[in-house]
Amino acid sequence: MAAQSSQIDRPPLLQLSDKNGAASQPYASWLQQAFTILFSQQQSGTTAQRPTTGLWVGRRYYDTTLGYPVYVNSVSPTVWHNSAGAVV
Repeated sequence: MAAQSSQIDRPPLLQLSDKNGAASQPYASWLQQAFTILFSQQQSGTTAQRPTTGLWVGRRYYDTTLGYPVYVNSVSPTVWHNSAGAVV
């Protein structure tokens, strides 16, 4: 899976829903991207539970083992840093 971006593109300039009222495919994809980014902003857990997918440089994760947020510094291989830049 390719690395994701922490930015959300503009919503598609197409029809919002299909004839059944469901989100059109372009909007469904955009909403999934928005959900992934917004969910990651409040995600937390132990060091062992750090995410391994849906990563991008700068992605935040609150590490409850350490007691502070850590950030992805490299996606492949995945390297996490604290706010001072130390590998954690």
